[in-house]
Amino acid sequence: MFLKKKKQAKLIYSGMKRVIAYVFLTIILPIASKAQHVSPLYKDSIQMKWVNEKYNSMSLEEKVGQLFIVAAYTNRDVVHENDIQKLIEEEHIGGLIFMQDQAAHQIELTNKFQSISKIPLLIGMDAEWGLAMRLKGVERFPWNMTLGALRDNKLVYQVGKQIGVQANRMGVQFNFSPSVDVNVNPNNPIIGNRSFGSNPDRVAEKGIAYMEGMRAQNVLSSAKHFPGHGNTDQDSHKVLPLIPDNKADLEKYHIAPFKKMIEAGVQSIMVAHLNVPALEPDPKMPSTLSKNIITDYLKGELQFKGIVITDALNMDGVAKMFPAGDVDYRAFVAGNDILLFSQNVHVGKQKIIDAINKGQISEARLEESVKKILMAKYITGLNEIKTLNPTNVLEDLNSAENLALTTKIFEKASTVVKNNDKVLPIKKLNQKIAFVPLEQTDYDQFLTHLQKYANVELVKISNPNQINLLNDYDVIISGAFLSNETVYKPYKLSDNSKAILKALPKDKKKIFSLFTSPYGLKDLDLSNLDAVTVQYQNTKDAQAAAAQVIFGAIDADGTFPVDINQNLKEGQGIVTKHIKRLGFTAPENVSLGKKNS
Repeated sequence: MFLKKKKQAKLIYSGMKRVIAYVFLTIILPIASKAQHVSPLYKDSIQMKWVNEKYNSMSLEEKVGQLFIVAAYTNRDVVHENDIQKLIEEEHIGGLIFMQDQAAHQIELTNKFQSISKIPLLIGMDAEWGLAMRLKGVERFPWNMTLGALRDNKLVYQVGKQIGVQANRMGVQFNFSPSVDVNVNPNNPIIGNRSFGSNPDRVAEKGIAYMEGMRAQNVLSSAKHFPGHGNTDQDSHKVLPLIPDNKADLEKYHIAPFKKMIEAGVQSIMVAHLNVPALEPDPKMPSTLSKNIITDYLKGELQFKGIVITDALNMDGVAKMFPAGDVDYRAFVAGNDILLFSQNVHVGKQKIIDAINKGQISEARLEESVKKILMAKYITGLNEIKTLNPTNVLEDLNSAENLALTTKIFEKASTVVKNNDKVLPIKKLNQKIAFVPLEQTDYDQFLTHLQKYANVELVKISNPNQINLLNDYDVIISGAFLSNETVYKPYKLSDNSKAILKALPKDKKKIFSLFTSPYGLKDLDLSNLDAVTVQYQNTKDAQAAAAQVIFGAIDADGTFPVDINQNLKEGQGIVTKHIKRLGFTAPENVSLGKKNS
């Protein structure tokens, strides 16, 4: 009996030890992960066995080759394809960044190039708003600025997840996004709509949600453009932009999202080509080539253990400063693990090999980078290469689920920034209502959806002298429709459009919808308008959403992602509720709504 009790006590003690161990693992390890004491690329001992075996099987030349990712184009000739094949077979490059434009041909090239590479290639793409950023015939997800207006970050997660689904379909393991630049400069020519906004906390939250969505699909993300490209009015594709912030402001506003991304386990950070005096005293030293910024600050002070990747090394912000090849060498010495868009792999490779042979670069330094790259290849499934099928690829990339998600986001992002006397939503449908389009780009979906609710008449006004055409109307709905062709298109309204808005009759109810960046309101006089909605982009979904907000078929729930001026601040947004009018959305969104109710 005594022995039996002793045995029971031993079992209880053993069970308690397991409970204590479990508590330790569930509490302590996440803390360690947040500090990135362990690499965000680490999976398990089986992974490390594969990594070590691959690493030990490679020659020095093959190891150095792994550092390079070069550009591959699907719209170029066989000479270009042969050049890529030569780089794979002779230089042993580590990966490819696919550029425009044919999805099916990209799959064919991926199959071909993977089959001839001794070590699987890490395939990357710029896919900030999905693979449409590089591939023809693919529908875009909304830009980050639009996502920045959402209150619900679950939708941002879904965007990341669906981009991950697209990437898997194309055999892409590495999406060079999200951009977590805090856009505090309205004149920024290169970030703008690519930013989630001007609030570092919200930028971080959305960047993490986007990253987690991609991670759910086993796709690598890369937070960019470190240490922050949001406070500049220059384009690093053309020059070396100056970041004027002191270190305190830089860390408070621009580096803060990167810190939070690191804590959340981001697997890669992309370093921009910037002049950052707060971190690098040499004004001619781009951040991409700065040991102070990469090795000492990012890897040292911030303790980042993931992959550090350069922004494209063909950009003039760095390419004009040093010869091709020399740039690659300097970037590796500074602390980068991957050299993106190399313009001369052979020369850059040889410079690194020579420095290792002379003892100027340690083999341990090379091992650190190459093993990170191999770890990334393993966790994305490259330990087992699968042949991709190009059949129906565009149909798969443009799935009904993706299109429905885009529709839902434009509905939820709709932002009301002014609503005098609760003009919105329009309740009386028997009024005379005019629609006045501005900026002369496509507005068909907006007018079509307005006319689903009331007898809205199109009135074209080419200058303020024609305002008398509106005298017989009770309500005037106007909209500024600017080009949505690229993320970089100008957002400013013409002087003529501004004059027309100012001249609208004072005694009428006046509603205005903006179909471009919210910065379009920056120098616009809103005093003559009763209600203003911001839709962020000029798409059919944005136009449909605006019409439904105006007539109360859906709520307006968005918030301003950026500071515009003294009257329009980040976080503003007047919630208007639907008044049980029939709405128009994707069937998938209706079924999702039923499941969630």
